[in-house]
Amino acid sequence: MKIISTYLVHLHVVSILKKKTAEKANFKIKNLGDCIRLSNLILEINDEFISYNTLRRFYGIVKSPKKTSTKTLDILSRFNDYSDYGHFLKSFKFENKWKQQNDLYEVMSNENDEGILQLAQKSLKHKENHIGITIQILRELIITKKYNLLIQVFELEELNFHKLSYDEITHIGNGVGLLLRNFKLDISVLKELIKIKNYQDLVLTMFVDYSHLNGYYLNQINVLNILDCKPHMIAFKKCLFNLHLYLNNKKVIPINIQQEDTFHPILKSRIVAQHLFYHKKNKMRHFEDYVQHESAAHFPIEYFYEIILTCLVTKDIEVMRWTISQVEKNNSEKHIFHIRHLQHYYVMKSLYYAAIGDKKSYRKAKSLFSLEAASTSYKEFLRIFVLMGQYHFSQGYDRKFYKTEYIKLAKKLGYPLFDENYLQLV
Repeated sequence: MKIISTYLVHLHVVSILKKKTAEKANFKIKNLGDCIRLSNLILEINDEFISYNTLRRFYGIVKSPKKTSTKTLDILSRFNDYSDYGHFLKSFKFENKWKQQNDLYEVMSNENDEGILQLAQKSLKHKENHIGITIQILRELIITKKYNLLIQVFELEELNFHKLSYDEITHIGNGVGLLLRNFKLDISVLKELIKIKNYQDLVLTMFVDYSHLNGYYLNQINVLNILDCKPHMIAFKKCLFNLHLYLNNKKVIPINIQQEDTFHPILKSRIVAQHLFYHKKNKMRHFEDYVQHESAAHFPIEYFYEIILTCLVTKDIEVMRWTISQVEKNNSEKHIFHIRHLQHYYVMKSLYYAAIGDKKSYRKAKSLFSLEAASTSYKEFLRIFVLMGQYHFSQGYDRKFYKTEYIKLAKKLGYPLFDENYLQLV
């Protein structure tokens, strides 16, 4: 009986590991293509190889008489941010999670600054519900205005960008960024926070809040003007200022930013996208040079991320068409896997087909888009363009409804660019 019970527990734990792996990957694993995609994703994120055939056996897509090896379980556990399968076995249990929560409540209620700092450090080191604990600590410190301790937590080595996965960074950015939308920080506090590289990497440049470029987020970008910034942050702030000017119907300042190999692909795309603001006839040369300079056979969608958003804002049909040709050419499961990034592309693609009057292609592209799956900081901003496409092909009551929704959202965002004339695609 004990052997059967142990075996059932093992099956239960493995089923949880399967579910967590699919959730971490952000897609269901049902066939050969999904297994190839997952294999590539694990290799890219963790630099560990697990064959697609092993994954097919693990997910029961093909039958296997063999028990899943410890090596396979270890690799999948590490993909889910555990040190190995043994660590996963100990950590997945609910009672461990509740213990950590109780520890957090206790140190917070006792106002034990050293205890809070140690708990954050311990959670990040052992990777046990570490992101949830970290976000709770950061938010609580902001709400209670314990800014000195907030700064100390952000300075922790364990919060270094390179020690966290992309999803973990996104969660921290969303958790802190959403709170800051409705919580005004003093300029003195902002100065100290924005000096910290971890804050720059996890919040300022991760939760890029296009919906609040006339509010709190612009205040943060303005702080960069009075700080001694690294080249990537200088480029970042200049690009954001230009977008702010364009959205407010003000003259955009031509800037000459030298691309550096060390820049993140999204920043590279943000820099080259500046040419969309200048309305020059030779703008396409800059985009072709950008692709040639990178000289890679395939590009992840990150290399087109801000080009996509900027040609939406400028309604530049020519660059939309070029971007579609580039993304479709590079659209392989190996590279384009991040579902949040793809949502921006689907919106742009649907708006392009709406602008050229291809209703069938518009509907097909739009059907791929999910607002719920889009990046949190961009949702309202993207919805402007979704409504524009819907308005373009609608009639009667529906047309009036989409126009009303557009005007309501445009008023909320507060950008003069989004007036009634902007609603027209042609």
